[in-house]
Amino acid sequence: MALHLTENEVAALEICLNYDDRESQLSDNYSNGGATEFADELFNGNKQAAGGLIASLTLKGMGGIDEDDDIFWLSEDAIHVIFDLIDKR
Repeated sequence: MALHLTENEVAALEICLNYDDRESQLSDNYSNGGATEFADELFNGNKQAAGGLIASLTLKGMGGIDEDDDIFWLSEDAIHVIFDLIDKR
């Protein structure tokens, strides 16, 4: 079964990107995204909605949240998924 990402999940993965190319993101994988950014950018500040989004992305293997520094770290699979989607645009 193919992975299905919602519009907000795709937007969240894009928020996390630090680089414009796959190779640089894979080599560093620093992330700019987290619960605060997701809430502000996607849900008008609603942190509960951002928490649900993070839970869904985590279940889908797209990464995980580091609660100590509020960063959602992308998995290698997520980097490939998001750049595949970007390349199709």
